[in-house]
Amino acid sequence: MKITVVQGGYVLAKNAVYAKSLFARIRGLIGYNTLADGEALVIPSCRQVHTFFMRFPIDVVFVDRKGCVVGIAENLAPFSVSGYYWKAHLTVEIPAGAVARASLSIGALLLVKDGR
Repeated sequence: MKITVVQGGYVLAKNAVYAKSLFARIRGLIGYNTLADGEALVIPSCRQVHTFFMRFPIDVVFVDRKGCVVGIAENLAPFSVSGYYWKAHLTVEIPAGAVARASLSIGALLLVKDGR
């Protein structure tokens, strides 16, 4: 999957994985050593995340059904919990610093597209 910021066309992730199964949603990034630039994990039906048992910080973007960013958690350290975003339809977990590099803010539109 590819995730692009609609305004400006910045590619937030060129290699995003969609957490389809319950196991993939629960596991998330636990057990990974890093998340490389251009990689992301997309978690459907998710309004809050935790980083318990993770080894590295991440940025988290909360997106509504229309693709609008409704929440951002930057540099979420291991063993932390994000805020709760009741309007969120999915979350995008990306490497720490990716939000700043993309100049992403609340209200931005994201296009999440299957790369096939």
